[in-house]
Amino acid sequence: MIELNRTYLGRVSEQLSELIEQQSAEVFKRAGLIIPVKSSSLMAAIATLGPVSVADLGRALDRSHQLIQQKVPKLVALGLVTRQPDPADQRVNLIAITDRGREQLALLDSLDGEFERAYAEMEQDAGPVFDTIKRAILSLQARTLVERIDV
Repeated sequence: MIELNRTYLGRVSEQLSELIEQQSAEVFKRAGLIIPVKSSSLMAAIATLGPVSVADLGRALDRSHQLIQQKVPKLVALGLVTRQPDPADQRVNLIAITDRGREQLALLDSLDGEFERAYAEMEQDAGPVFDTIKRAILSLQARTLVERIDV
């Protein structure tokens, strides 16, 4: 495997994200969760805000309208959410959680302690990963790479 330096921080971050996704998918499967790992926060937002438009979900999660739009059909197919026209504006669809979606979120919530413990254990080995990533995001939001690199 090629050793990557800081120039490739984005790729290293992707590798961590991919590893977490793959390993979380196995935990989800064993627990009986059908929520796609990468749709967990979307499901939580729908449960909290719903019925809600895709545009409002995108704003709430700081994700693109297109990304949310791509994920919704699978959640509908799994019976986790519904999509209905907004009575106030037929051009807008409202996304709402179903009873099955609520059950799945309750099951996911029941794993919070286990995920917290597992990540705390990982951080004993690796250092404060979560806090470091949050600080890195804030740092790059405050001062971009373009501002930091003289080219």
